[in-house]
Amino acid sequence: MARFLQWRKGFPGLLWSICQRESRLEVFTRWRGAGFDAPQLLKNAAFRKQAVMEQDYPLLVEFWDMIHAGRPAAAIFRLKYDDGRTPLILQGWPEPEQDVYSGFLKEAFLPGGYNSACYNAQLQMRVGDADYPVFTVNMNEQKLCDANRAAQMLFEGEEQEGRELALDAVVPQSLLKGFVAALEKAVERDAWSGKLLLGNAERGLFSAHARLTVWGEPGKEVVRVALVNVDAKPMKIEDEGALSLCTGELRPALEKLYMLCNHAIDGLMLSHIQMGSGRVAVYGVGPVFEGLEWGTLHAYEGTIAQDIERYSLSSLIVEDTQDSVKSIDWALFAPLGVRSYFAKPFYAEHGLHAVLILVSKRQRAFGADAETLYADVSAAFSQIMLRWRNP
Repeated sequence: MARFLQWRKGFPGLLWSICQRESRLEVFTRWRGAGFDAPQLLKNAAFRKQAVMEQDYPLLVEFWDMIHAGRPAAAIFRLKYDDGRTPLILQGWPEPEQDVYSGFLKEAFLPGGYNSACYNAQLQMRVGDADYPVFTVNMNEQKLCDANRAAQMLFEGEEQEGRELALDAVVPQSLLKGFVAALEKAVERDAWSGKLLLGNAERGLFSAHARLTVWGEPGKEVVRVALVNVDAKPMKIEDEGALSLCTGELRPALEKLYMLCNHAIDGLMLSHIQMGSGRVAVYGVGPVFEGLEWGTLHAYEGTIAQDIERYSLSSLIVEDTQDSVKSIDWALFAPLGVRSYFAKPFYAEHGLHAVLILVSKRQRAFGADAETLYADVSAAFSQIMLRWRNP
C-alpha cells in the first residue's frame, strides 16, 4: 500500500473516479503544471466544449457514453489553449460490482504525434461494442452508414443478420420528418436526448429513449444514434404544450409549496420533461431563483431527470454541485449559488413527467431522511401535477 501511495503521489496526471448514481467526481492526485483546469474538464461539459479542439470533441462525448454504459473506454484528444501540440489521453473502466467508474487523464505520448490515422482509428468507436443498438446516419444523404449487432438484431432479426441495414428499416417514411428534426437538433446542440418513434413493417412501431451525438466536420456531419433504452410497447410522446394551459396558476401554487418548507431551503423548482423535443423546462421560486426566467429551457442531456431515468431512482441527492459531473449543475445551479439539492420524480402514463427539486446554498443540506422530511411537500406537488395533466 505504501508503494502504491508513493506511485499515486508521483503520477504525472489526474487519477479520478465517478460515483455514477450521484454523478460525483473524486480526484486522487494533483496535476501541477497541466496548463488547464483538469478536474473541470471532467466535471463540466460546457468547459470541455470550450477547451477541446472541435474535431476531437465528439470523442469525449463518446467517452461519456461508455461511462454510462459501464464499458472500458479511451480517447486521445487535443486542447485549444496550446493549439493541440500536447495530445491528452483519457482512459477509464468500470469497477466490478460497484457503482464507480475510474480512470486517468494524462499526456499521450504518440510516435509521430497526433495525426489523422490516430483520429480515424478512434472513429471506430462510433458504433462500438455496446450491448444496446447503435447506428449512424449521414445527414447530407439521409442514409444509414453503419450499425452494431444489437441494432441489426432489433430491426432485422436474427434471420437477416449480416444484411446491410437501411434507413427505411429503422424509421418508416411517415415518421422520417420527426426523426430528421431530432438529427438536426443534435447537429445544432452537439447532442440530443429524448424519445423517438421507430420501427418498420416487420418489427412494428416502438418508442425508444435515444441519445444522438455528432461526428465529422461542419457540413459533413454524421449523427450517431444510440438507443439507450427500448420501451416494451410504444409510449405516447407528450405534447410539449400540455402544460401551457394553466401556467398562470403555477407560480402561486409553487410559492405556496415553498412556504410549506418553512424557509429550510433556498428555493423550489419544477422541471417539466419534454421528451419530444429532448428538453426540460424549469420553473423556480424562492430567493435563489428570483432572477431565473420563468420556463427556461435546457437540453435533457446531462439533467437530473436523465440520471433518475438512467438508474431508476426514487429520488436523487447531490451533496455538492461543485463535485458534480452533470451539465445542468454547472449550467444552472452552480452559477446561482446552489450547492446541494434533493430531487423527487413524478410519473404519468407516458413516463417521467416532472421532477420536484428542493435546493440549498449550503453543502450537504439534505440527508438520507429527505424523502420522509419532505413527504408532505411531495404529496402536495403530486396534486399539482395531476391538475396539470388533466386541465
